Amino acid sequence: MIETARGTVHEWQRDHMGHINVRAYMEFFEEACWQFYAMLGMTPSLLRSGALHLAAVQQNISYRKELYPGDTVMVRTAVLEMRDKVLRFRHELVNTETDYVCSACDFTVVCLNPESRKSQAFPPEVAARARELILPETA
Repeated sequence: MIETARGTVHEWQRDHMGHINVRAYMEFFEEACWQFYAMLGMTPSLLRSGALHLAAVQQNISYRKELYPGDTVMVRTAVLEMRDKVLRFRHELVNTETDYVCSACDFTVVCLNPESRKSQAFPPEVAARARELILPETA
């Protein structure tokens, strides 16, 4: 897995039970998505150009350990599956002090043609880079 984001849990992310709320987990994962896409070659300028669009079609999240304000975290990411038009990947949110995986989220995204709004193949260089990052146990 490759590191795709780092951050710190903030007091304003705390919920009524004292640990961070569900939204905060997804904020860390969202930050990691954009870094990960850029690493695959889907840079902000490419996406803004309108050459392709991405659609998140499914996210499955598990919560394993609580995080508290002041905790430092990182997100690491790996590809689960790369098909012609579909990319599946996993983010793990890790407490950097304890090395515990506090949450994991599997994402499924589809490459879209911006004009037709129908699925299209990922650019070959993106697919090739994604295949290099497939977790061995899922290959």
